[in-house]
Amino acid sequence: NFKKDSRMKITNRTEFLTLLKGATFLASGGGGPFFVAKKIVETYFKDSDAFEINLINPDSLTEKEWVVMAAGMAQPSAGSALTPQAIIEPTVNAVNAMEKLIKELLSTQKDSRFENFEKFDALYPIEVGAMNVVIPLISAYLLNNNLSIVDGDTSGRSVPTIDLTTFAVSQPVMPNMATSAGDEYQFTTMSLKNYQDLGIAYSNLIGSGLIGIDTGLCLAPMHGDTLNDGNIVKGTLRDAYNIGKIFEEDIQSNEKILKIQNYLSNDAQTPRKMKHLCTGKVTDYFTQTENSTDLGYLTIETDDNRIFTILIQNENIIGQFDDETFVTVTGPDSIGYISTYDGSFDENNTYENVLISKKLSEGQDVYIHVIAIEAADVIKKNVKLMAGWNTAYKTSRYYGPYSNMLWKTT
Repeated sequence: NFKKDSRMKITNRTEFLTLLKGATFLASGGGGPFFVAKKIVETYFKDSDAFEINLINPDSLTEKEWVVMAAGMAQPSAGSALTPQAIIEPTVNAVNAMEKLIKELLSTQKDSRFENFEKFDALYPIEVGAMNVVIPLISAYLLNNNLSIVDGDTSGRSVPTIDLTTFAVSQPVMPNMATSAGDEYQFTTMSLKNYQDLGIAYSNLIGSGLIGIDTGLCLAPMHGDTLNDGNIVKGTLRDAYNIGKIFEEDIQSNEKILKIQNYLSNDAQTPRKMKHLCTGKVTDYFTQTENSTDLGYLTIETDDNRIFTILIQNENIIGQFDDETFVTVTGPDSIGYISTYDGSFDENNTYENVLISKKLSEGQDVYIHVIAIEAADVIKKNVKLMAGWNTAYKTSRYYGPYSNMLWKTT
């Protein structure tokens, strides 16, 4: 296992896929499907199984390093149909264009915060999730200028909108960069007052196809010590790898749950509580796109004859049992899945919402454990972020507050 005080490198396809399995679990039902991320890894490393992608501990970052968020953006329901190149190339273009913009223009302006900027030293993921992780890691590898990946992310899970990230409530909106595949000098940048408006604007442009059906995003460039100062959930990629290793063990699913729970409580760089909510069969799944957001629900008939419903807003947002008047779990806490299959997991049972929907549409039964993971303190204690979550609840037709009742019970 990668220990929390060790240097981490991804050096082959097997390690990469292990990392992505754990990232899928941590993504609260979203973050893109593992089976698509797996295809990307196999495409870009089909001719070689020897490579090196460095992950750096956020605690080692200083004012000497420049870091930037790199991601892809597409409607969740459409992303799985894109080719690997269509997913990765826009983000590579976005990083190149952002670096060029800062170095050749912004760094030359009087009293610029980018004075003496030369290049980016590391990329950091916006979220944890299969696609949210594979895109910056592959992009860093392809950029080939000693870029590392920060071992952490700005959400601690996958989130439905950009404004639910740590940088969105602490960093300037400008500069921002969106590019499509093809010419990296064809880019979009917007001067808007906040990240909520920026996210809406980019979502509308992508939904209309004006900047491509998949877009690379590069946001919130900053010094490394700024990222480390309350702007990162630390160690989530390391967590993903170690959870992925547990997924691959040939043991019963209930034993996997206990081992992951123990890991998150005792060995994670950012310790978090975890609870097994229920086990059962998925009986219904529905989403529809509204304003470039996939909204819907998933229902589970539990082994003890209850109904558990999850409200979806790109990712899982709210969970509640039908025989209780109070909600069981709310974002930013995560609602993830572990297959009931007893054995090593692969792309057929590393569950998130796209895979569940796909299997149900093919007439297959889906049996899962539903797992809640408490959000990191850097998220829950951020007043502005939690206000953003209260707004997100309303989009999913939940009008109550954040509930921490789950973590106060034994």
